Amino acid sequence: MTGPDPEFTPEVLAAAGFPTISYDILEVGQRFRSDERLLRPQDVEAYAYAVDDHDPWFFEPGPFGPPIAHPTILANQALFLRHNHYMVPAGLHARMVYEFLAPIPLGTRARTEGTMADKYWRRNKPYMVTEYETRDESLTALVRGRFVQMLFAEATVPPPGSSPRPEPEVPPVDPDIVTGCGRFGDLTRGDRLAPLTREVTQRKIDIYSGVKPGSIHTDPEWAAAKGFDATIAQGMMSTAYVSTMMTAAAGTGFLVGGTIDCRFLRPVLCGDVLSVTGDIIGFAPDTPSGRLRLHVAVAATNQRGEDTLAGVATALVD
Repeated sequence: MTGPDPEFTPEVLAAAGFPTISYDILEVGQRFRSDERLLRPQDVEAYAYAVDDHDPWFFEPGPFGPPIAHPTILANQALFLRHNHYMVPAGLHARMVYEFLAPIPLGTRARTEGTMADKYWRRNKPYMVTEYETRDESLTALVRGRFVQMLFAEATVPPPGSSPRPEPEVPPVDPDIVTGCGRFGDLTRGDRLAPLTREVTQRKIDIYSGVKPGSIHTDPEWAAAKGFDATIAQGMMSTAYVSTMMTAAAGTGFLVGGTIDCRFLRPVLCGDVLSVTGDIIGFAPDTPSGRLRLHVAVAATNQRGEDTLAGVATALVD
């Protein structure tokens, strides 16, 4: 007869330099650094399957020359910065910000560095804010941004509710500019981009997050212990859907020069079907590039009519 599988105790992990993450132990200003990651063809193929994005630019020569990787493919490298210092039993993503600075060619060796920029309490829950930048082996900046993560203050928490859908901050658009040139034609203020529908299956979550015990994404028993009706998708999967929609609309001007700033309003459960939309707010001159910046209010809604994501994405257009 065999007993339960052995596992590390918190005391053993803390003694080895991996304490369990908590609000009190976090230090504002702490620096994080990831391992180097090589983007292989199988990585791009797996990511494309996980987020349902098979744009030919990721598999064939395109406007940047050789194939490139999805602009959001290295998001987990930023999120996992904390895992090089702490055990992170669970948490909920609250906000994700990306600024896409350069194409990410297939074969890139990338490393992410970050700083614990802030921590605070809101609605009796602790949050941490991390600012990050990802560079290639020549130190070219590829992506930078910040993310806000809610830490679980208790070993088990009740099922989380939802946050109200925020009104997008009114960007400094020029009321006299009505139209810009997108990837496949004109984009006009007030129009809705071609929407997306994405079914979130466990197989796709597993590929995106990596299967491991003690994960609210891939371990149903652990997710139930944390108060969820099913495993949940990482919030960043939804930002990948926004990226797909914006790349289809704006093309190269999103992949280099684009941004996403999204808040996660409600967890996305395994089995959910999301509708992803984008409404064009307007355009403004972008002085550094000499082009126009397209501003889009983006949102995701599940099959129950509940908002799961809201924010603003931008891209450079002509």
